[in-house]
Amino acid sequence: MRIHRALFHLTAVLMIGLFVASQSAVAAEPLSGYRSAEFGMSAEEVRSRLDHDRIVDTEVYSTDDGDVIIDGRLDDASQPDTDVRYVFPAGRDQLALVLEFHPDSDAQAVQARLEQTHGAPWAEELAERWFEQLKPGMPEGVQGLVVWGGGEINRDRFVRLWVFEDYISVEYLHLGLLTGQ
Repeated sequence: MRIHRALFHLTAVLMIGLFVASQSAVAAEPLSGYRSAEFGMSAEEVRSRLDHDRIVDTEVYSTDDGDVIIDGRLDDASQPDTDVRYVFPAGRDQLALVLEFHPDSDAQAVQARLEQTHGAPWAEELAERWFEQLKPGMPEGVQGLVVWGGGEINRDRFVRLWVFEDYISVEYLHLGLLTGQ
């Protein structure tokens, strides 16, 4: 599995704008994490849920920056091929970010699945404006961005669908835990 490090760092760049705009977003389902792994859980708690969530072929390691990473693969025939990465930021044993990587997937099908779970995404114009502002610093091949917010209750939680030339990435993130605020 590979993560485009630049994409991971874009999370911090978008957060200020996303936080302000989230006041108007309404989600169909609370953004509490990914499958049964909830934001704020320790790495050990998340590891205990991986079998239940059908995450297989796992590997746990630390990055040079001190983040703890759990990589795995979703073993679910009803879902497209999916690599999954759980991120626990340096210095904190709390789940703050989960990334799904879908190689060669249909972006419309993934977006439809996210809409069933999280409701309508934020206004397309708003996501397009952020996309254009951030495009110069993004990894090559970025073609689109769709964002869901956590609504009035969870203003610091987001789901972002990134569309690239050869894969799709979905990020489930908790801003407060990711940035340490």
